[in-house]
Amino acid sequence: MKIEFNLSVVVLGMIISQGIFAAILLLANGKRAQAKRYLGLMVLAFSFWLCDAFFSYAGIYRQNPNFYFLPIYFSLGFGPLLYLYSKSLVLKKFSFERSDWLHFIPVFLQFALYVFLRLNDYAFRRWFWMEVHEPFTYNLEFNLSLVSLLVYTYLSYRLVRRYQDMISNEFSEISKFDLRWLRQLFLGISILSIAWLFEAFLRTFFHYFPDQVVLALPMGLLVLFLAVGGLFQQKIKHGLSSVPLKVIREESKQIDQKLLERVTKKMISEKYYLDPELSLETFAKQLNLPKRQVSECINNGLQLPFIDFVNKHRVEHVKGLLQDEAYQKYSLLGLAFDSGFNSKSTFNRVFKKISGSSPSAYQKKVRPISFE
Repeated sequence: MKIEFNLSVVVLGMIISQGIFAAILLLANGKRAQAKRYLGLMVLAFSFWLCDAFFSYAGIYRQNPNFYFLPIYFSLGFGPLLYLYSKSLVLKKFSFERSDWLHFIPVFLQFALYVFLRLNDYAFRRWFWMEVHEPFTYNLEFNLSLVSLLVYTYLSYRLVRRYQDMISNEFSEISKFDLRWLRQLFLGISILSIAWLFEAFLRTFFHYFPDQVVLALPMGLLVLFLAVGGLFQQKIKHGLSSVPLKVIREESKQIDQKLLERVTKKMISEKYYLDPELSLETFAKQLNLPKRQVSECINNGLQLPFIDFVNKHRVEHVKGLLQDEAYQKYSLLGLAFDSGFNSKSTFNRVFKKISGSSPSAYQKKVRPISFE
């Protein structure tokens, strides 16, 4: 058998080999690297699926039809692996439980089908292709895999959004909670899903099967992205103890105005906002109140998460310093750090969000004269 080398074959071969190598490295991590093992399985599943395009481009299928129905298809496992990977990153003590096996029933059935076909002779596989797979199960498997990926991507994204809501209600500074990797991962999955949806549309409504697999390029790029990024991604700090529920702010709920005044007065009088590491738990202890009660008071009374409540006072403190002649020779960044911020980018973003103008624009407004 001769491999027909061309640009597509060379590129796909390199991507598949790099993907499998990266998957082995991710799977070889110790027990504490549970998240990387899920990612390694996902990279491996994507790499195996790309083998189908490789066999097609390299002319292997034309030369040896026995390569059809190899047990290399785990597309119904893409979504569950993404979801478990997201959970293992944001949950502090996540562990695989018996109920999690339910997510993989479809992919086990998918794998069992291909193993069954390989155990039968070529005549049976040809019959299955002509009478069952091509007219029925080919598109069904393709489309169900897409639906599964979309559903689990949504579940993963919702979990991360709720994690973001949680840290906004627990901490006053969240720049250390680096979620950029997960956002980029969801973006990559979204791009892949768009290409997948386009090919599914062509197959389902026009019965058009393009010679060049539409998914090959975006999936190949995603494999490389996962391989490189996953090896360096660390577990997110301050993980959750359980899957967070959606934060609900009840406008109609009776507000304890006295408690709200006490909470606000305590924050201002003691200037707790100047502590860049201030957390809801620490603040609640100073009030001798349960953390949940303080959180509900701020959320429902002010319609703000804890982080915005604290940052509002930090911004007001910066404004006060800008108008104080004793601080006119201080830099904006110095004033920001003195007010409880510990990140320049966070300070600029928060200041503009709360005051409606950038720190430098506000500085020019209150300091029309430049001081050396």
